[in-house]
Amino acid sequence: MTSTVPAEFGPALRTAIERSGLSLNEISRRLRARETPVSISALSYWQNGENRPERASSLAAVTALETILGQRPETLTGLLGPRRPRGRSNHRMVAYDQVWRRPETIARALAKVDATPEELDTPHRLSQYVSFRVDESGHEESMRVRRLVRADHDGTSRFLFVIRCSSLTREPVVLFTEGCSPARFRADVPSSTCAFEFALDRTLAAGELAVVEFGVRFPPGQNGEHAQMAIYRPARDMVLQISFDPACLPRHCTAFFQPRTASPPEERSEASFDRETGTFQFITLDPLPGQYGIRWSWT
Repeated sequence: MTSTVPAEFGPALRTAIERSGLSLNEISRRLRARETPVSISALSYWQNGENRPERASSLAAVTALETILGQRPETLTGLLGPRRPRGRSNHRMVAYDQVWRRPETIARALAKVDATPEELDTPHRLSQYVSFRVDESGHEESMRVRRLVRADHDGTSRFLFVIRCSSLTREPVVLFTEGCSPARFRADVPSSTCAFEFALDRTLAAGELAVVEFGVRFPPGQNGEHAQMAIYRPARDMVLQISFDPACLPRHCTAFFQPRTASPPEERSEASFDRETGTFQFITLDPLPGQYGIRWSWT
């Protein structure tokens, strides 16, 4: 009897992994030992068809995968074909270096908590609410984050959070948590880029949902005049809110969306500023990957 091999890379990789009996964690460890590192989340994206390897380093990792999984040469690499065209129609997922300026600082900060940038969106953020507070001096004081997440793979026990401060005179402080607890904090000091690792209250199996919430107080004197969040995969909704102290309301507030760092920001109209409460909200349903933000000015 002749066994059939899936015609697409994702299903073929999933079948090869299942037949090998290896966990994604073990496969990731073996790839790192071969100096072709791929995160657990990236492996999950590949086998689920949410993303596929296209860079030279990723293609080298697929060649190593064939050996690790006991596959014949080109069993997997032969299914990749030519690179898919880049354009507005490809919105399924974007890499961190397409939506962050100075992505190398993100990688440096995350490396200090034994993570890679590809792990920023695992577990998958289906819904996200982020609220910033600006004090009476016009400085960003704190932020509150609430996420509805879904595990991409079994054994999901942590998630990552990255912020970039305007200055890092001292460490940010985690004010509270729900559904999770602080694990590690590290920073790339020259760029004031901060990486937080949070441990989930319970380990999730693939497909399981959880709600997590936490608050962070910034170091004193943050003088930025914008706040933003990155989305890497399509989500259900996104809420970005800025609450200004009544004694220091901005003269102008503008919401924007930037699909890639190489693209100019697009002003968005689905935002509202309530001067009575000093709150500016930017709410989007079914947000596409990219950076969503709010800018303000005092003059």
